[in-house]
Amino acid sequence: MQNERISFDAMPEMLAAIAQKLESIETKVDNLTIPSNNEEKDEWLNLKGLCDYLPSHPAEQTVYGWTSTHFIPFHKKGKSIAFRKSEIDQWLQQGHRKSKADLMREASQFINRKKDK
Repeated sequence: MQNERISFDAMPEMLAAIAQKLESIETKVDNLTIPSNNEEKDEWLNLKGLCDYLPSHPAEQTVYGWTSTHFIPFHKKGKSIAFRKSEIDQWLQQGHRKSKADLMREASQFINRKKDK
């Protein structure tokens, strides 16, 4: 904005211009914050669907191994397992690699579980 003094007589025009700009900004903000009704709902995948979805198309037995070591995000109800597509996408984007500390912690948990049996 300019650093000029506004006269009392020019105030109505200036307020009208400010109101018009605020309305324009409000419209732009509303367009940004209104969620789209076309947003894709989080899709659930079964084991076969996951194998087809993953780029490497792993065997079902491979995915079972991943779930038993909690390498891949999954949900289990009873005996069936399911996968959320959004969680799988996030897992793929992270390029999930465990740190040395994570591997050591998991190894110690594994050993402790075996000792308890």
